[in-house]
Amino acid sequence: MRSLFKVLPVCSLVFVCFNLHAQNYPVYNSYYINPYLYNPAEAATEFTYIFLNLRQQWMGIEGAPRLTTANFNTLLNESRAGVGVKLSSYSRGILTSSDISLTYAYGLLLSQKSTLFFGLSGGVITNTIDAEGIDDPAVQSYLANNIQPTANFGLLFRSASGINLGITLPQLFTPKFNSAASFESTAVSPVDNIIGTLYYRKKVEGKIVSKRKKGVRAKVKTKEAYAPLEFYLMYKYAKAGNSQLEVMTKLNASENFWLGAGYRLGYGFTGSLGFSYGKFLMAYSYELGGQPEPGFSQGTHEVQLGLRIGEARKFKRTAPMLRSTIKTTSESHVARFQQTIDDPDKIAATDNSKKKYYVVIRSFGDFTSADEFKKKLIDQKYNANVFYYEKDRKYHVHVLETSKQSEANDEAKNLKNYTKLKDAKVLTVTTTEK
Repeated sequence: MRSLFKVLPVCSLVFVCFNLHAQNYPVYNSYYINPYLYNPAEAATEFTYIFLNLRQQWMGIEGAPRLTTANFNTLLNESRAGVGVKLSSYSRGILTSSDISLTYAYGLLLSQKSTLFFGLSGGVITNTIDAEGIDDPAVQSYLANNIQPTANFGLLFRSASGINLGITLPQLFTPKFNSAASFESTAVSPVDNIIGTLYYRKKVEGKIVSKRKKGVRAKVKTKEAYAPLEFYLMYKYAKAGNSQLEVMTKLNASENFWLGAGYRLGYGFTGSLGFSYGKFLMAYSYELGGQPEPGFSQGTHEVQLGLRIGEARKFKRTAPMLRSTIKTTSESHVARFQQTIDDPDKIAATDNSKKKYYVVIRSFGDFTSADEFKKKLIDQKYNANVFYYEKDRKYHVHVLETSKQSEANDEAKNLKNYTKLKDAKVLTVTTTEK
């Protein structure tokens, strides 16, 4: 009888914890750095990453929830697929849940600037109870037979404009933990919990800036970086009735340092900061809310460590139609020291400055070399021509001339990504018509 009185409270607590776990899922503050934590469709990242996330809720309280998560994810180079693996250990009170899952993600091209990713994760979850001093056979039998399947599914719409829209079904299975055997009464209930995300995170091209190095000032191009401001909106729907809304903004103060602030409905405000150094990054977040009563604990702390491995992976895209390829067989020539001169009868009476954008493949100091290289490009079916620029006194072999900067930038990028002309660049020329 005494053994029964010992077992009943433990089983009751286990039942409550398991049901809560079946309806909910771990909370992360650093998902803006590692969105794969919530959505398996985010596994196809530009770089290969390894992350370690440590979260301690209600610091200073014995038995408070503690979460440890490690994950690896990457895009398979020159493909549209990504893979990942995630391991986590979630302790609260006498209960600890541990799981491992594998992920496969695939991207479907909607256009040259938008992609729809699908992601599916599957694995197993097991639970342990700190039942020290309880020798009841029923409890021991449960501990030996509690392996259950776990799976989640996600969608992600990603646009070059920086808009990202995601939907995640974090629990495709609702395990019945009061079963006597593993997998015996697993139920499928994919829409009991749903996570929706909307965020803005835009990558911008490097800029030409003037920097001084070793006493010499020179113009250099900075690396690609994210826009200074990022915005995140997340809604977690739960059939159990504890749905939650969360908003967050991130300020990229520099290429290597950022600050973040957010608000989670029912919990309050969160603050975060982080930095990157080379291939290593670290983020820290703190939240004071979410406590049973003010002053209950020292708040919730979360640390995320990341390591970027290797070079950037390339997502396989359908080669676009290039504007610089030859549409006709005609070949035009430019005199060695002559630029196009407008008909005097068509010259406007007022001054007018215009910008032209040239997609330049290579530049030369003499016309003969430039002309020979132009002929090679024409043989490769490019609409090549030579332009002499008086400002730098060079002959520029270009394959596109346009008055639209966006066209020139897109063409240069497409030539780099889909052809052997990896040195394509945009030359901006301001001309004055009188």
